[in-house]
Amino acid sequence: MRARNSRLSIIIVSVCAAIVLVMSIIGGIHDLTAPTAPVETAGDGEVIEYDAYYALEVWVISHKLFGFIPTRQEHFYLTVSEDGANEYVVLASEKWIEDNFDSDGFARGDVHITALLRRTAPKSGLYTSEINDWLSDSGVSINEYLYADAGYKTAGVFKITTGALILIIAALIITIVRLHALQMLNSTGGKAVVAGLVVSFLSLVVIMVWFI
Repeated sequence: MRARNSRLSIIIVSVCAAIVLVMSIIGGIHDLTAPTAPVETAGDGEVIEYDAYYALEVWVISHKLFGFIPTRQEHFYLTVSEDGANEYVVLASEKWIEDNFDSDGFARGDVHITALLRRTAPKSGLYTSEINDWLSDSGVSINEYLYADAGYKTAGVFKITTGALILIIAALIITIVRLHALQMLNSTGGKAVVAGLVVSFLSLVVIMVWFI
C-alpha cells in the first residue's frame, strides 16, 4: 500500500509540474524570441520599435496577494512619437519616465522604445470607461486591446526561471517521497534534500509574487 501511494504521489507531482513547466517555458521562450514587426501592422505577441517624443504617466495598477497584501505596482505611460504617428500605452518601471523625460514630459534626447505588444484582457482595470473617455477627450487614438511591455525580456527570463525551479522542486519532492518509502528521510542526505526543497520553494514564491 505504501509503495502504491508513493507511486501515485510521484505521478501526480510529475503531471502537475509538467503542465506548469511547459506553460512557463513556452511563455518565456515566446517573450525572448518574439518577432519584430512594423508598428503600422504589429499585433499581439510582436515586438515594436519607435522613438518617443513625449510621455505621460496615465495610471498605476497595484497588485495584492490574496486581495490585501501589497506586492508590486505596474506603471503605464502614454507615449507619442514626434510626428504623432505612434501612440502607445507602455508598461515600464517606476523610474522610466523620470530617467528619460523632463518634468514637462518631453524626451531628453533620443528615447528609443522596444516593447512587446500584449493583450489587455488579463490586466484588470487597465482600460476603464473613465480612461477611455480621457483618451478620447485628449485626442489620443490607440488600440485599447493592446499595451506595449518594455520589460518583456525580463519577464521572459522570470518565466523560464520559474519553469526551472518547478522542475527542481518536482525532482526534490519525488526524491523525498522515495526516501520516505525507504525510511531514509532522517538521514543527512534526506535532510539536505528537504532543505533544498524549502529554499527552492521560497525562491519560486518570490518570483511568483513578482508576477501577481
